[in-house]
Amino acid sequence: MLRSMTTTDPAALFRTMLGEWEKMTNSVGGDMLKSEEWARTMHGASAATTNAQAAMKTFMERSLAAANMPSRTEFENLSARIGGIEDSLARIEALLGAGKTRPPGSSKPTRKRTPPEGKA
Repeated sequence: MLRSMTTTDPAALFRTMLGEWEKMTNSVGGDMLKSEEWARTMHGASAATTNAQAAMKTFMERSLAAANMPSRTEFENLSARIGGIEDSLARIEALLGAGKTRPPGSSKPTRKRTPPEGKA
């Protein structure tokens, strides 16, 4: 460490300290991650998180049911159904639009308030 202080580079001390800190952290962290206790702790934390999420979901569903409000699942189902209806309407509109095309040069029907002569 004294060797790095005699250099003219002002950041050399910082780089040396950072390198040593990384080596120590990696060795301690590597040893810790290899231990059986760490694996059990992480497994327990993961299981606790999963259980808490499931409990919160159940709680929210019951709360929404008690308030007579739809749950997230019901909204998703409704959204899927609306999407299907919109797709069907788009297909119907496309089919109707395809039937309304006129060849060029054809005349449009006349729009009058009085009926054509002879049909009154």
